[in-house]
Amino acid sequence: MGRIMDSIHYDKIADKLIQFNSKLPQTVDLENDNAVFLVEQMKRYIEEMLYKIDRMSNLDENGWIR
Repeated sequence: MGRIMDSIHYDKIADKLIQFNSKLPQTVDLENDNAVFLVEQMKRYIEEMLYKIDRMSNLDENGWIR
């Protein structure tokens, strides 16, 4: 069985997350506390996903994912 994804696929997914993150509003521009919380939470989720994608890519590259 071959690899699940090529490294280019990990890069594409990460790039889309980075693009989405850049489209989120700056929290200083928000007046609603709930909106500030949700944007900050989303940014943390994206950062965590990027970290996990990087780890998965490294594991896949080293042959640990089959």
